[in-house]
Amino acid sequence: MNNSSDVRESIKSKVPSVLATNPRLVMFLVLVVVSTVLSRGVFLSPSNIHNMLRQYSTIGIMAVGQTVVILLAGVDLSQGSMMALVSMVVAYLNVNGFGIVLPLVVGLLVGALGGLFSGTIITKGKVPPFIATLAMASICRGLATLITQSRPIYGLSKELLVFGRDTIGGIGIQVIIWASVGLLGIFMITRTVYGRGVYAVGGNEKSAHLSGINVQKVKLLGYAFSGICAAIAAIVITSRMDMGGPYVNANDNVQSIASVVIGGTSFAGGRGSVSGTILGTVIIAMINNLMNLMLINPYIQQGIIGAIIVVTVTLNQRKARTE
Repeated sequence: MNNSSDVRESIKSKVPSVLATNPRLVMFLVLVVVSTVLSRGVFLSPSNIHNMLRQYSTIGIMAVGQTVVILLAGVDLSQGSMMALVSMVVAYLNVNGFGIVLPLVVGLLVGALGGLFSGTIITKGKVPPFIATLAMASICRGLATLITQSRPIYGLSKELLVFGRDTIGGIGIQVIIWASVGLLGIFMITRTVYGRGVYAVGGNEKSAHLSGINVQKVKLLGYAFSGICAAIAAIVITSRMDMGGPYVNANDNVQSIASVVIGGTSFAGGRGSVSGTILGTVIIAMINNLMNLMLINPYIQQGIIGAIIVVTVTLNQRKARTE
C-alpha cells in the first residue's frame, strides 16, 4: 500500500517539473482542451484525428529533414519547390509506362541530388543557406513547370495511389510513412555518429572542425536528407491528389519550418530534436484543424501561423540568452 502511494506521490512531484521544462507539451495539452471544448467534442473523434494526421503527414515528413538542416544552423527553402519537381517527375514517368519502381527511385534521387547541390553551393561556394536554397527553389520550380508547360499530369496508376489513399489496420499509409521517417530521423540524430556530428557542427562549426569532424560532409548529408524527405512527401501528396502538379502545396515549406521552430529547434543551430519537431507538427495541425472547425478564413489562418512563428522564435532566442 505504501509503495503504491509513494509511486503516486513521485508522479505528482514530477509532473510540474516536466511541464515547466516542456512548454510545447503545455501548449499541446491546452490545445487539446480548447479544441475539444470549442468543437463540442468533434476534435477528439477518431475520424477527425485520423484525417488531421493524414492531412499533415507531408508537412511532418518535410519537417524531419528540415530539422537536421536547422540543427546545422542552416535552412532549406527549396523543399516546397523540390516537392513540385519530384511530383512532376514521378507522375510523368508513371503515366508514360515506366511502372512504379523506377518513378519512385528517380524521384528519391532527384530529391537527394537537389539537396546535395544546395549543400555543395553552401559548403564549397560559401553561399548563405538562405540564398543557396532560395536559388535551388527557383530552379526546381522552373524545371517542374517546364516538364509539361505548367499543366498537371493525370492518370496515375493504381499502384502509385496506394501511398496517399490506402490504409493498413485502419491507419493511413501516409501516416505510417510519416511515423517511419520520424523514427529514422530520431535514430539518426540521437543514436549515430553522424547525429553527434550534426549537433557539434551546428553548435560551433570551428570547434567541430578542429575536433576532426568533416564539416562539409555533415552538411552535404544533411541537405541531401532534407531533399529526400521532400521527395518522400512529394510522392505521398502526388498519390493523395491523383496527379502530378507543378504547384502542389506551395505553402508547405513555411509549415515545415514552423513545425521545427515550434518544436524547439534553434535557428542558431546545435539545439533541438526530431521528436520535438514531430510534436510541433502535431501542434500546427491542431491549430489549423481548430481554425477549420471554427470556419476561419484560410488566408487569416496563414497570418496566424506566421505570427506564431515570430512569437516562438522570439521566445526561443530569449531562452537561449538566459541559459
